[in-house]
Amino acid sequence: MSIDVVDLDHVALRVTDLEESLAFYRDLLGLPVRDRDRYEAGEVPYVAVVAGGRHLHLVPTDDEDDGGSDGDGGGDRAADRDSFDIGGEHICLLVRSDEMETEAEIEALLDEIEAAGYAVEADEPYKRYGAYGRDWAAYVRDPDGRRVELKLH
Repeated sequence: MSIDVVDLDHVALRVTDLEESLAFYRDLLGLPVRDRDRYEAGEVPYVAVVAGGRHLHLVPTDDEDDGGSDGDGGGDRAADRDSFDIGGEHICLLVRSDEMETEAEIEALLDEIEAAGYAVEADEPYKRYGAYGRDWAAYVRDPDGRRVELKLH
């Protein structure tokens, strides 16, 4: 299957203090904020700031959803960093293909990725939000174990 990586959708960054991060990105750098209401409603694990149409997802590491970190900087955060969780740092690449528009087609791509020896996270794909709305997406791991989200658009 042939795909074209056409753009960067977003980058997720773990932050230890959401308000301090917003003070930097929003107040100091002037980036507009998106998804604050969805974050507060528990719909997404981040607050986004927008840079040139691309999003930086600011993902708090100190709330209840981060694997129970006790705030001491110890083992809980290290273990959480290595887990396959939605809040983990990752890059998201927008992909297009004449062949891919449905869940079945992205599943075929994931089968090819696994056959090539790379990890695909459990329960993938599913629809996720990004800078351009909600589309089929899947998390895979690059050769260094870094999370890469492939998002159809």
